[in-house]
Amino acid sequence: MGNQEKIAFSIRKEMVQSNLKRMRTVAWTLMYVSAIISLIHYGEVFFVKAERVMVPVYIAIHIAMFYIDLAVLLFVREKRIHITTFNIQKYEHLVVVYIYTIMLLITAISVMDVYFFHHAALYEVILIIICTVFALPLRKICWIILLSAPAIIASALMRVGMSSDNIKVILPMSLLIPISIIIQYQTYKVRKQITTQHILLDEEMNKTKQLSEQLAVKNKALAEQAFKDSLTNLPNRRAFNHQLITIGHQLHQPQSLTVMMIDIDYFKKFNDYYGHLQGDAVIVKVASLLAEIAERYHAFVARWGGEEFIMISQHTEKFAEPVCVEILEKVRDLKIPHEQSDVVQYVTVSIGMCHANLTTYAQLQTCCDLADQALYVAKQNGRNNYFHKMATFDEKVNASI
Repeated sequence: MGNQEKIAFSIRKEMVQSNLKRMRTVAWTLMYVSAIISLIHYGEVFFVKAERVMVPVYIAIHIAMFYIDLAVLLFVREKRIHITTFNIQKYEHLVVVYIYTIMLLITAISVMDVYFFHHAALYEVILIIICTVFALPLRKICWIILLSAPAIIASALMRVGMSSDNIKVILPMSLLIPISIIIQYQTYKVRKQITTQHILLDEEMNKTKQLSEQLAVKNKALAEQAFKDSLTNLPNRRAFNHQLITIGHQLHQPQSLTVMMIDIDYFKKFNDYYGHLQGDAVIVKVASLLAEIAERYHAFVARWGGEEFIMISQHTEKFAEPVCVEILEKVRDLKIPHEQSDVVQYVTVSIGMCHANLTTYAQLQTCCDLADQALYVAKQNGRNNYFHKMATFDEKVNASI
């Protein structure tokens, strides 16, 4: 089912549901009226002798109307109504059949009425109620009007004659029929317009909601991409700087932190000898290893740039050094050939580490700079090792090494 078909069905369904609810309202009203009129007929005191002959027929018709309305109230309940594409026509026919049945019964009782006006007025009232309450295309309701209205008017003329006084009464009553038709047409037109606008508005709101959800997902994906390195899937330098800011906001009291700068040894020589594709593969393998270690020790690791990585953790100084040793050993255990290395014939890394008790974001940035300086020292000391710089800060946020 296409989108236009879905909208058309939704409009049709809404109209049917509205008519079914209104049918129950009309049924309640007519059931009450039928009960009252039946009681009046039972009394017979309100009728002259000529009319009393028809009282059993009047009562029978009103009782029939009563039970029809009762059946509607019992079997047409909102909780039981489940309109689908397969049964919607059945519900539409139910409403039309109900209207036709009620109108035919009222027509019959009006035609048989000895004095006509008693039940003709009831016919007019019910016709106006139906035309006002139900929203149906005029083509569906015009047939019952064409069947009933001429019969009632002809019956009236035959019973009361063509005198001017009678015409003055019949003519205004006759004018109520075209007025009812106009009301019916406008009721259906206006209600359909309102329903259509309501459905289209809901459709637009649903589309807007879906677009908002899709936009939120895309924005989230873009935000993740903005803070993620495309090659290694590790957080990138921007993500690390954001992490530093987050940690800085939490430094309300002295906190022990360790920063490690990790660099792949002789990576340029590796790229020149093995090619950039192999170089990227090495970066990915080392990144994966560092991610595993960081996850195990609840540390944060990011790709700093090129072949450099940075890790920050809340380990103590004594615990941080074993982590450095583990990183060095695990990288060597990868046994990635590196024939151009001046250290060993496998890929290795050098680590610069800074450990300090920090109280401010500025001290944290200083600690990162010291880790970078320590990495330089580790390289100067032959690589494939780590060098540790201890930082202490005074109240003026100066570092001594």
